Amino acid sequence: MEKMQCAEEVDAFVNGIRQLSDQQREVLLSATVDRTITSTQGHALMLLAQNGPQTNKELGEALEVSPAAVTKIMKVLQNEMDPMVTLIPDQHDGRVNRWSLTNKGISMASTHMQQHRDTLARYNELLADFTEAEHETIQRFLAVVNAEVLEG
Repeated sequence: MEKMQCAEEVDAFVNGIRQLSDQQREVLLSATVDRTITSTQGHALMLLAQNGPQTNKELGEALEVSPAAVTKIMKVLQNEMDPMVTLIPDQHDGRVNRWSLTNKGISMASTHMQQHRDTLARYNELLADFTEAEHETIQRFLAVVNAEVLEG
């Protein structure tokens, strides 16, 4: 493949990822995709499962969104017929509220974590078709693209 064609394919790939990221927080390759919540909502649930009850500020920092965006995300998860989250007062400061998982939220967080595991397993399957030297080239290329495009 000539360099220009390769560059065009890289450009199409990066732009495709960017379009996907505008529509969702992450790209998950999983047969267990649950369309009842967004990937951002699922990620918020997963963070609560991993780290325990959190404030809007803490979740916002982890999700890289504003506390107001967290409120919007969590209100959707709270207002369902079968809520996935609930607000609880902070143990040390009653003026502060933290989001906590309900039983349904625990189940949905577990599903989201499985989606992450499935995605990594799928990447491993795809990489199995490449040699160790090709893995090194892929890793080096991704590091350069990451530095140039994402950290740029």
